[in-house]
Amino acid sequence: MDHPASHRAWATSLGGLPYPELSDFHPKGQVSQAFDVWSEERGTSVRSVFIIDKGGIIRYRQTYTAPHLPDVEEILGELDKLG
Repeated sequence: MDHPASHRAWATSLGGLPYPELSDFHPKGQVSQAFDVWSEERGTSVRSVFIIDKGGIIRYRQTYTAPHLPDVEEILGELDKLG
């Protein structure tokens, strides 16, 4: 939901990222709604991780609530399954 400039600054602070990022800033929440992770109550998306294969098929989907964060090892394991 952050502005693309915020995404770029964050990615730059990490030394760059090897993948594109998606900003759902405008029209606000359009992608979040399409992926069923929009929270009308909060007016923002639910923290989520999706792994989408080259064919556009969602292979992994997980949502998180504060203070929980994504499990990096779990996500890397899911990526390994895709080869």
